[in-house]
Amino acid sequence: MLEGTKCTSKMPSPVRPSQIEEELAAFRTEQAACMEAPASVRLATEYIHDHLFAPDLTMDRVRDRLGITDSMFSARFRRYHGHSPACYIRHLRVKAAKRLLRTHTELRIADVALHVGYEHYRTFARVFKRVMDQSPQAFREEVESG
Repeated sequence: MLEGTKCTSKMPSPVRPSQIEEELAAFRTEQAACMEAPASVRLATEYIHDHLFAPDLTMDRVRDRLGITDSMFSARFRRYHGHSPACYIRHLRVKAAKRLLRTHTELRIADVALHVGYEHYRTFARVFKRVMDQSPQAFREEVESG
């Protein structure tokens, strides 16, 4: 469902990597608030937060790590978070992308996609538009225009 065309560049634009890493680390910290959830949901959420920007983060990987079945995992996760794990990941990645689009205007949008875990720009753009109801470019232009 979330397929796209490969980005032409795997290398991010020249920007101090430490700045981006600090920004993304701050984002992870904000998202990892203490939760009163069942242990499996808490562990899954922590795993998702720790690996959020890894392009190979999949529900199979999360389930395998926790040793639980798909139906159990999805039901518990949905009960606590109110939506599916895949939707949760999409929303967190878009939230991180919005932060980078606001604070690092020197980055190309394709590079922002790479930084938040999308190897394919088109997939990122499609997900961003689905979540935000506007393209990443339109979001950036809106931010820049004040």
